[in-house]
Amino acid sequence: MNIKLDLSRHCVETEMKRQYNKTISAYFKKKPDEDKQALEAQIDLLQQGLETFDFNRLRGEYPELRGEEVAEVELSATEDDKPQILINGKAIDAY
Repeated sequence: MNIKLDLSRHCVETEMKRQYNKTISAYFKKKPDEDKQALEAQIDLLQQGLETFDFNRLRGEYPELRGEEVAEVELSATEDDKPQILINGKAIDAY
């Protein structure tokens, strides 16, 4: 699973919080018969990232994560279901 992060107006931490709140809202607006597993997985991934990433270090080391440079940034899960950040398809050390 990959979640695209739009950093054109703000930093990675703000965008992840925005995505988290948006996904929570969508989860509770879903009808009971609709599949909520995908939303639950997104919520879990975003929450793990928000709780574990060192955002101060990330913004200091990667200008792309400050929203200062144009880049394709995504949040994804590793094979062992840990969150990771990809910048232009390349995983970075986010911890």
